[in-house]
Amino acid sequence: MARCLRFGITLLLALATTVWAQVPPKGFVTTECQGSVMMILLDRSFLVGKYFRIDPINKQGQSVSLSPKLAAQCGYSLSVDFWGNAKFLASVLSCFAQNTNDETYKLAVRIGVSPNSDMSSSSSYMQTMTCPYFPWATREILCERNYMEVSVRRGVPPIGSSFVQDQPEDWSNIKIEAAAADSAVWQVVFHGSEKKSMTVAQAISNGYGISTTPTRIMLRAAYNATEVQLQEIQTVPVAVIRSTTFYKKRWMLMMVDTAVACPIYDTSFTEDMITWKVPRVLTPLVSATPIKDLNVQMGIDGQKLNPETVEEREYKLDVGPNLITVQIPVGADGGYYKSHVLNKTYGTTFFIEAMLEHTWQDEVYDETKYTVLHPITTPFLPRPPHVTNDTVTEDQLFNVTLGTFLPDVELVEIKVGQETLTVPEANLKGYNAQEHSFPNGSKAYTLQVPFEDPNVQSEPTSPVTRTFTLTITYVLNIVPEDIHFTHPAEVIATVKTIIPPTVTGYCDIAQFYIQVTYGNLGRNWIPFVGSTELAGGLLAQYNYSDNATNFWIAVPYNSLDVTYEVIHSSDIRSRLDLTLKDIETMVVVTTFSLSCSFPTKMIECFSNGTMAALAVKVESVPSLLPNLLTLRDPRCRPVYFDAFNAVFYFSVNSCGTTRRFDNNFMIYENEVLFSIPGNSYQFAIACHFQINDTKVVQFMYQDNIQHVIQPGFGDLEVVMRLSLDSSYSIFYESQDYPLVKYLRTPLYFEVELMYSQDPQVDLVLENCWATYSADRNSLPQWDVIVESCEYTADTYKTLFHPVSSNGRVKFPSHFKRFEVKMFSFAEDQDALKGEIYFHCGVVMCDANQISDSLCNKQCVSAKRRIGRSAEWRDAEKAKTFVSSGPVDLVRSVNARRVRHRNSYWSLVAVGGVCSVVLFVSGIVAFKKMQKDLCSK
Repeated sequence: MARCLRFGITLLLALATTVWAQVPPKGFVTTECQGSVMMILLDRSFLVGKYFRIDPINKQGQSVSLSPKLAAQCGYSLSVDFWGNAKFLASVLSCFAQNTNDETYKLAVRIGVSPNSDMSSSSSYMQTMTCPYFPWATREILCERNYMEVSVRRGVPPIGSSFVQDQPEDWSNIKIEAAAADSAVWQVVFHGSEKKSMTVAQAISNGYGISTTPTRIMLRAAYNATEVQLQEIQTVPVAVIRSTTFYKKRWMLMMVDTAVACPIYDTSFTEDMITWKVPRVLTPLVSATPIKDLNVQMGIDGQKLNPETVEEREYKLDVGPNLITVQIPVGADGGYYKSHVLNKTYGTTFFIEAMLEHTWQDEVYDETKYTVLHPITTPFLPRPPHVTNDTVTEDQLFNVTLGTFLPDVELVEIKVGQETLTVPEANLKGYNAQEHSFPNGSKAYTLQVPFEDPNVQSEPTSPVTRTFTLTITYVLNIVPEDIHFTHPAEVIATVKTIIPPTVTGYCDIAQFYIQVTYGNLGRNWIPFVGSTELAGGLLAQYNYSDNATNFWIAVPYNSLDVTYEVIHSSDIRSRLDLTLKDIETMVVVTTFSLSCSFPTKMIECFSNGTMAALAVKVESVPSLLPNLLTLRDPRCRPVYFDAFNAVFYFSVNSCGTTRRFDNNFMIYENEVLFSIPGNSYQFAIACHFQINDTKVVQFMYQDNIQHVIQPGFGDLEVVMRLSLDSSYSIFYESQDYPLVKYLRTPLYFEVELMYSQDPQVDLVLENCWATYSADRNSLPQWDVIVESCEYTADTYKTLFHPVSSNGRVKFPSHFKRFEVKMFSFAEDQDALKGEIYFHCGVVMCDANQISDSLCNKQCVSAKRRIGRSAEWRDAEKAKTFVSSGPVDLVRSVNARRVRHRNSYWSLVAVGGVCSVVLFVSGIVAFKKMQKDLCSK
């Protein structure tokens, strides 16, 4: 019996060949005894894309090829599930099974596997199995998927007082045939619309299987046999063969009722439930009712289930007076789902192999065991996949989910716009296509595409919005059938093109430092510090400075516009609130609050026996009036006060001050008080004086020495950092490298001269470039700064950012900032994978030499600079370098072309942020000292 996992069947005539076979490989064949059925299971991993056949082996050791007709006649069935696993079932009474006393049964088969449909070049394997089956019921009926089988005990029972005469209908009908029959011959009489008598040889030639065993007689027929009649029993269609098999000798006549009936279908479906009905009393098999039920049990895959398992899996088995009803939830344990495509629509079916075993007793047979094997496949249920748009417009990235699918569906291609890509190609291009599996076995696919991708359509839809449209066609495949289907989707994202202003800040020990970045609508708002507009004299008071894109202020922690949150004896926690309001409507555009603790002396103890205390107005007591604060003695008021502060100065022997001793200390204590209904303020102050203390003072003198000015040598260091954004307030740490960036994502670099306090020194970036490896002399290379200016051949030019003074930047001339769009190297139009390193050549000059174009930030050639002075030539020789990286590009094929350069520079820094020795040109010169700062 041959079958191919390409879902083609080869039908072969019955023939016998000598068996030459080997032992099957491990994991290929599994055998199992399932009552009166023997099962051989072939694993799909050995069969996919190949043809195979399973042939039983007869007593002579020859394999017999099975056609579908011969398989039904002999008691065999072969099925291949949706996943490609092959199941071969054989009745223990099958044609070529070896029977030992109706108790033990042995079957040998030959398994052939070939890449060709004619089974040439096949591999042959021998598989044997032995199954016990005993005891037998008086009558046993098996309803398989392609045949019906009945076997009856043929022994003569003893005559007893309980013997009941059967109804004479069928027996009397065969008296004529029995009388006319030859002696010593088996015959079968079929009782249909027309009675038909056949010898065993004639019945076998007509496709029936008839045989006897040591204790039984067996009849087997296909469902499409000529003598099969269709009847409806309790609304269930049943295939029925009514037959009597008899054996005649001169001195005896033995007749056996070999009627058989099997339900051919009565299965109904809902989306959630399978209902299968079988008549409880099959009248062609029972001469009289009622019958006595001995056992009713359901099973799955040929294995009977106990009541506990039935309940656990939420199956239902109901035995009624007329029908036995089996209910199985769709998706229950024991079955599996399968994907299909019907009329270009994706959907699923659910498959489960159910079994019912009903054993009863009637007036004729002591025991009848009735077994039905019923493979069930639910109707096709459309389950069109859904597209979920999880896009967050702030990320500038489409995020699309397609699902859900069964595990037998795989994504093979994605068409984005007019470009069709495999999944690996899509990921290489910079899209992020991923498969996600869920605990219930289903799966979904996510796809991420940047808004700026060329396959994304973009158009303005209003003065302040832009709409991005992503058109996708998913190409999916169902395995193992290799059935392709598509699913189109269109995802739209509308983005506001208004970028609001942003505020950042930090503190040092005395001030708040605030930076405001304007956004893309410019300065259409008014800033307020606290409740006061930032204008007029407040600008100079707070060291206000600005440029076209930002402004900065520095606010002292004790400013009138600052709020005190908490006070301690050694510090004050203050909060600065900054609000931006629309210039026309005064609607709040954004708010920002920064809270810091500042070291502050709140209490001062003087050796002359006086104390000083500073009391401040805190946020938690809004009604506090500093001029009304007092010490314990209400007559002691502040010597100075304003709207937020009050200063007390008093003697330790006045204003209600108390004294106590603690070990070697004398402690004076008082309190600053304020109390009105609903609010109170209390600030405890204390001074500790050591009672016994000895101090030793030593002094020496020496003559003044003559001051001589001599030239000296020292080290300066340069550091190259990569900022998180254009505010240059937060920088990546060494553990953050390598960074991962999308194509054309801005990289914000800062180069700083460290430790120098000379405002006359100016740091200059002569050349900056990128390499594909950590070696700055390696090729390929790409320029980003050439001779202190942006590289004009680049489509995305380098942007220089101005540097202004703030709490971190004391000398702006010691800093250089620039912005580069992230790119990838390419070779022969193919993007190179890997990390990118950035390097800069750094020189110093005298800022007072206005004629020097480097110092006045003009773009000039290196030759002109070198030729100006001996000092400048020395600086060229002492030039040093800084590097940063690596930066890893999220996969993209949009890359810049490679440019080769001839360079004499050597590697100084590899990865992270690294400091190197710097040499200054011009008036000031420093000795070159190599430091191993970048070797780690």
